[in-house]
Amino acid sequence: MLLDSGKPAIDPPRRRPDQPAPYTMSLSRREFIQAVGGVALSSLSPWAHADHATAGAPPAADWCGADSQPSPLFVPSDRGFLGRLSLDEDTLTLRAAALSASDAAPAGLTSAYLAQVGGRTYFNPTLVLHRDQRVRVDFVNGIGEPTIVHWHGLTVDTRNDGGGMTLAEPGGRYAYDFAVRNRSSLYWYHPHPHGLTAGQAYRGMFGLVEITDEDESRLRAALDLVPGKSEIPLVLQDRRAEAAYAATDADRVHGFLGERVLINGSACPYLDVATRTYRFRVLNASNARTYRLGWRTAAGTPVPFTLIGNDGGLFPAPRECTDAYLASAERLDVLLDLSDLSVGDTLFLETRSFDPMHMEAAAAASPPDQTAPPVDHAAMGHAAPAADPHAEHAQHAGHGGAFPEGTPRALLQLRIRGKVAYRTKVPARLSSLPVIDLAQASERPLRLGFAKGRWRINDRVFVMGETPIEVRRNTVETWLIRNYFNSMPHAMHLHGFAFEVLERQTSPDAIAALKVDERGRLATDLGRKDTVLVWPGESVRVAIDFACPFPGEQTYMFHCHNLEHEDGGMMLGVKVS
Repeated sequence: MLLDSGKPAIDPPRRRPDQPAPYTMSLSRREFIQAVGGVALSSLSPWAHADHATAGAPPAADWCGADSQPSPLFVPSDRGFLGRLSLDEDTLTLRAAALSASDAAPAGLTSAYLAQVGGRTYFNPTLVLHRDQRVRVDFVNGIGEPTIVHWHGLTVDTRNDGGGMTLAEPGGRYAYDFAVRNRSSLYWYHPHPHGLTAGQAYRGMFGLVEITDEDESRLRAALDLVPGKSEIPLVLQDRRAEAAYAATDADRVHGFLGERVLINGSACPYLDVATRTYRFRVLNASNARTYRLGWRTAAGTPVPFTLIGNDGGLFPAPRECTDAYLASAERLDVLLDLSDLSVGDTLFLETRSFDPMHMEAAAAASPPDQTAPPVDHAAMGHAAPAADPHAEHAQHAGHGGAFPEGTPRALLQLRIRGKVAYRTKVPARLSSLPVIDLAQASERPLRLGFAKGRWRINDRVFVMGETPIEVRRNTVETWLIRNYFNSMPHAMHLHGFAFEVLERQTSPDAIAALKVDERGRLATDLGRKDTVLVWPGESVRVAIDFACPFPGEQTYMFHCHNLEHEDGGMMLGVKVS
């Protein structure tokens, strides 16, 4: 979600406490803090209410810090970690496996997807596909728990979706066979076993899927973009010092937040660049953290960029912006023009200050005699909570230890090292999108909230085999996704279908200030999406064309992509029949 460069870069006042809240939940501050380990309502960043005009210049210590040294950004090549692998008609064997110290993978990752092709070894390969291509993957489970691969954003049938209804047991296999139906974009793949997804993804099981078509080819030709050189993926994942994944009660409520951010597995990375346009394709692979991304100079001056696409591919037209919210699983397609800079200049990609709005109205809305139920570990499929190694810090800094959500921090440094002659112009038209016909659309209301220790959709939690959402194939529906006022942001993802954001209603003031049209939409709402962030007190209406090319009944998932929320049951089955 984005701030258009024409908007003033300041925060408007927070929503008034007496503003009507149609879906309030009664949670006592004292009892809720007890239920989640003492951090539930202290999760606001120390910078949460800072003026956004100064957010471009975070404290000097945010870049690397006293105990870290800059390192070159890892750029994927034709092998190794995130290596680009162009699939042909042959079957790819993809194996989930534990990593050893000798594996050429980033430090801290303990599991990955491995492939051996043409004498080259790949860890979490970037699968390069083209539209209408047939894909065959033989998945082998080499880890010690059930798992499956979900092809995030791809239009596939139930059998190939990897939604978790069928799993590969340890030592087992699963065969995928599908045709590529999606337009060009950056998609991705990750585990999806219910109750185990967060841990497996955090340990390192995620990879990219790059689909190309004619629109993509024209863009690369127009701007002389070369993958691995002037077109670079940026995969963001925040991590804790401990390699092991051990979620606490607070993590299950708010999401698992790390204390540092890796980009392509690199900590404190820099990239040497020249005076030309670069394309950065950004994926938020964090379990739960949302970023407010933007570029700035070393002096703190914001630098505009051009947004050309999101989850579902290229926009019809480019849009100049200054910053963008990016929730878990969302993607951004960004052009950054460096042609007017000089050798020796530096720029920073940073996450800027914002209010994370975690359970923000619970204290004000709750009568003192009402209490929040404890987190239901048995129903969520978890063991009793482990001791929280970050609890002492969290008491003072909010959930997330020394790096609460919404805290500003520099993530990547660009160093201008070469002056080149480069004068190109971003095409005025990038792609065309089919219109979703709303004439016969029916509306479906969906509510997001917290009750009885668990996050819920329409007051329900996930039950394997149940499909509370049933739609007829080849129909169009509009979904009004309404988030409780005293909730927290939820990144809502639909399997199998892309959607169009039609409008945002009753957005928090800081989000409403970023709108780019009269329907309250943000710049990142344009085009097609598979994941949308819904803020507390906000309603987002999306349009979905359930045209289904696959015979028979199909079942998909709709869930929050905060992986701790997903594992806890904030997910419903969707039947298309």
